[in-house]
Amino acid sequence: MIFDVLVAGATPAGCAAAIMAARAGHSVLLLEPTATPGGMNANGVHTFDSATPEALSGIAEEFAARVAAHYARSGRRDTLTDDGKGLYWEAGVAARLWEAWLAEHPSITLRTGAVPCAVEIEGGRIAAVLWRQAADAMGDLDPAAPGDLRREASRVVVDATYEGDIAAWSGAPWRLGREPRSDAEPHAGHIRTVPLALSPADGWPPHTILPGSTGEGDGRIMAFNIRLHLRFFEDAGPGAAHRIPPPPGYDPKAYKWDPSLVSRGRPTGPLTGVNRAVGGKFLLNRGRFGNDLVGPNRDFILARPEERRALRRRFVHHALGYLHFIQQNGTPELGLATDEFPLNSHIPYRIYAREGRRIEGLAQLTERDLHPWLHGIAPRPPLQPDSVAIGDWPIEAKHVRDDADEGYTYPEGALFLRLARAPFQVPLGCLVPRGVENLIVACALSATHVAYSAMRCEALWLATGTAAGALAALALAEGGMVPRVPAARVQEALLAVRGKTTYLADLPGTHPHFAAVQWAALRGLVPHDAGFRAFPDVAASWGDLAEATVRCLGLPISVTGAHVEGIDPTHPAFRFIETLYDLGSRAGEEVYPHTHEPIADPQTEHYRPEPRGRWLRFRADDLPGSARAASVLAAVARAAGLTPPPPLPEPLTRGALLSALRQMA
Repeated sequence: MIFDVLVAGATPAGCAAAIMAARAGHSVLLLEPTATPGGMNANGVHTFDSATPEALSGIAEEFAARVAAHYARSGRRDTLTDDGKGLYWEAGVAARLWEAWLAEHPSITLRTGAVPCAVEIEGGRIAAVLWRQAADAMGDLDPAAPGDLRREASRVVVDATYEGDIAAWSGAPWRLGREPRSDAEPHAGHIRTVPLALSPADGWPPHTILPGSTGEGDGRIMAFNIRLHLRFFEDAGPGAAHRIPPPPGYDPKAYKWDPSLVSRGRPTGPLTGVNRAVGGKFLLNRGRFGNDLVGPNRDFILARPEERRALRRRFVHHALGYLHFIQQNGTPELGLATDEFPLNSHIPYRIYAREGRRIEGLAQLTERDLHPWLHGIAPRPPLQPDSVAIGDWPIEAKHVRDDADEGYTYPEGALFLRLARAPFQVPLGCLVPRGVENLIVACALSATHVAYSAMRCEALWLATGTAAGALAALALAEGGMVPRVPAARVQEALLAVRGKTTYLADLPGTHPHFAAVQWAALRGLVPHDAGFRAFPDVAASWGDLAEATVRCLGLPISVTGAHVEGIDPTHPAFRFIETLYDLGSRAGEEVYPHTHEPIADPQTEHYRPEPRGRWLRFRADDLPGSARAASVLAAVARAAGLTPPPPLPEPLTRGALLSALRQMA
């Protein structure tokens, strides 16, 4: 059988891609190396890692609704789930919800324990993906007996692996490591910072670049870990069932623990490394001297699947070593939660590979594309007209070395730019690798190390996975030629599932003019507002009418004179109002109603830089009302040869105006 779409990796991105392609009527094969779908959302990231939950949309919002419904049915009370928003969950719950959702689509075939191992290339495209059956729940292969290769053919392939394996094996260009510092990336390369707390060694305040930051590029990537799921047990004795022995390679000098970080079965603060989770459980997530490990992270990414077993065990043993250290040093009651990961001795099925390969795509995101202060005026980063996803996490790179040099508190490479956090956009080209015609990448996106440090969140990957599924479906109509699909067609498919491509704080997916306002934002109609608002329910002014018409209909700017008495040439709306005037005059159309005739001495006025008498009298902030706005749009339609406007409601809001313009375009 030849599948329409093959998705490698049932990460949240892979699940979203499979669902989108199936909804479009296509057959999908989803290969997942571990025992369950859900990626890190089912293995230790118990939320979306979204700093702005309002930026979630599409498949992500649907998943949140399923989470909320599950806990509402369960009747269990938990402060993390009682708000009904579905923003927190248990690992096993996430896995089961994804399994059930995928099973609702008969055209999706999910194969767990299926480890992709190679690809077949024919004529610049992937003809088939080869895989082997895993030897355990973590997706390991037994090097001594890896098993038979199985072949799966498909027309389009989506690489939704965290490692970027399929892209690399197919010959697509990729990067692994850190780029050097540049004007576009002042935080790139070798860097030492005080990311969160005061540095006792030198007294610099938080969020400071320290002396000794060379900016040199290298091949290092950020630390990985295993997010152990823990619970407090009543029996704290040495023979208690939850107590674990030291794992292979245990070195107590690698860890630190302060028992005062927890009290009576609860963390005493937000940065203890023992994070509260749903169901009375806790997640182990401590950086230096904790369960984070750089170690063999680069080797793990570059290794063949059959070589990863031993490397994966190093991360597992390091995390278990930390738990053993905690039990031996003042907190013996903390142990593995026995209701999670039953097929793997209650250890997560996945290591948290925070950074893998990054493809070189048709577009690439850099720090300048994310940092609102680098390109000009904050608060919004540069607009991306080809956007298919929104990210909103700060630039946060974990350390790239395990030890801190003398005189420094944090290991080199740690970076947390809290001030730079602002919702940013991901253009379609970041999902499309160069050189492979039928491949789409959903996680190993085209970005620099610094940019990827903000993109490495499941909230964003759910959005890029949704876009990948839409793109795959559209590419099938183009013979599988992914680069032939224009971004506008993918954006329309995303709007159909209430997918957000520009963050607008006051525009939920349920808004009646949601699609039109998102569509207009991609054409540059985004108010400069510190709160990221679009004001869809505010009455449209003359200035709104002119700017929206010019931007949304793609009219070229043209200013021949100053024809409106109430609008100074320095007003932001001036050039848009004059553009519509010029458009109409060329075609013999009166776009604006003439309200009075000028009385002026032509000889005197000839020498003035700005004539005193003008033809039109209104102000940019005045409200034209539906009748006058309809007259303007009708004249524009005649002058530009466009579809006439639909009837306009009264009062005319910005959202209603944009819906009318979308019908005209």
